Amino acid sequence: MQEKSTARAISYALLATAFFIGFFNRFAPATFAAPIGNSLGLEATALGGLAAMHFWVYTVMQVPAGLVIDRFGIRLPAALGTLLTGVGAIILSMASSYSAALLGPLLVGLGMSLVFVAVMKSNAIWFDGRQFGLVTGVTLLIGTLGSIVSEAPARLLLALTDWRVIFMVLGVLTLIVAALILLSWRAPAGYSDGMQPAGQAGQNVLRRELWLDVLKSRQLWLLLVAIAGTNGTFYAFAGLWGTHLLSDGYGLSGASASLVLTLALVPYGLCSPIVGKLSDSWRTRKHFIWLSSLLNVVAWLWLLCGSDVGFAASLVCFLVLGLSSGAQVTVAFAAAKESVPAAVAGSAIALVNMGVFLVTAIVQTVYGWLIASAAADGASVYITALWLPVGISVLGFVAALGVRETYPEQEAEH
Repeated sequence: MQEKSTARAISYALLATAFFIGFFNRFAPATFAAPIGNSLGLEATALGGLAAMHFWVYTVMQVPAGLVIDRFGIRLPAALGTLLTGVGAIILSMASSYSAALLGPLLVGLGMSLVFVAVMKSNAIWFDGRQFGLVTGVTLLIGTLGSIVSEAPARLLLALTDWRVIFMVLGVLTLIVAALILLSWRAPAGYSDGMQPAGQAGQNVLRRELWLDVLKSRQLWLLLVAIAGTNGTFYAFAGLWGTHLLSDGYGLSGASASLVLTLALVPYGLCSPIVGKLSDSWRTRKHFIWLSSLLNVVAWLWLLCGSDVGFAASLVCFLVLGLSSGAQVTVAFAAAKESVPAAVAGSAIALVNMGVFLVTAIVQTVYGWLIASAAADGASVYITALWLPVGISVLGFVAALGVRETYPEQEAEH
C-alpha cells in the first residue's frame, strides 16, 4: 500500500509540474507582451497572433492528443509533450524575428496538448470516480498557480532580468521535468501504460466506433460550447488583452491592471477543488455548469455596459469571471468523463477542452484586429470590442442549459 501511494504521489507530482509550467507559458503573454513586442518590433495584431499561436495549435491537437494517449498510454506522450514545451520556451527566448518567435508557442501548444490529456487520464486511472472531481480541481489549482506566477510575480522578475533569460531558464527546467517523467511515471498495478488492464489490450482495443461516438455525442458538444463561453473568453483576456483593456480602455495603471488579473486567477484556482468536492458531495454537475455560465454573462455585460468601471468595478468583474470559469471547468471535465466509456475518457475530455482554446485563439486574434483597425477611436475601442466575449459567453449559457446530469449515472456504477 505504501509503495502504491508513493508511486501515485510521484506520478501525480511530475505531471502536475508539467501542467504548472504549461499554464505559465499560456498566460505569460499578458506580462511579457510589451518587452517581447519592443524587442521584436511587433504591434497589437502581431502580438495577438503570437499569443494565439499556442491556442490555435493546442486546439487543433486536442482530439489527436486524446486519441494518441487513449491508444499508446501516458508515459511516453507525456514526456514528449513536456520536452516539446521546453524546446518551445528555449526557441522563443532565442528568437530574433516574428516568424522565429512563432515557432516557440507553436511547440508549446503542441506539447501541452499531450500533457493536458496525460494529466487528466493519469488522474482517471489513479483516482476512483468519487475522487475525480476533487482531484481535477486540485490539478487545475496547480495550473492556476502557474498562471498567477506568470502575472505580477513575473513582472517583478522582469525588473531584475531580461525576458529572454526567463524563458531560457524555464525551458531548461522543463526539459529536466520531461526526463523525470520518462524515468519515473508509473501506472497503477494491474494496468498498462494507458487505461486498459495489463494483459487485456488485445481484447479491449479502442474501436473506431467508440471514437465516432465521442464525436457524435450531443452532450460533449454542449459541454464544449458551455466551457468555451466561460474559460475561452476568460483565458483570452487573462492571457493577453486584459491588461490592455484595463489600462488603455479604463485608464488603470499598468500595476493596477496586472494586480486585477493576478487576483482574478486566485478564485479561478481556489474554487476548482472546492467546487469539485461540492459537486462530488452533492452529486450534481449540471447545476454548477449553468450557474457558472450565468455569472460569466453578467460579468462581461457589466464590463461592456457599465457607466463607471474603475479599479473596484473591474476587480469585481474579473473576480467573477475567474470564479465562474474555475467553477465550471472542473465539473465540465468530470461530466465529460462520465458521459462516455472509460476507454475513450481522454478523447472526450480533450474534445471538450478544444472549445476553450479555439475560442481563446479566436478572441485573442479578432480582438487585436478590432483594436488595430479602429485605433483612431482611442480608449473606447477596447470597451466597444467587448461585444465579442459577451456574445460568446451568451452562447455558452444557452448551451449550458441543455447539458444533462451525469453524476447519478456514475454513482449507479459503484
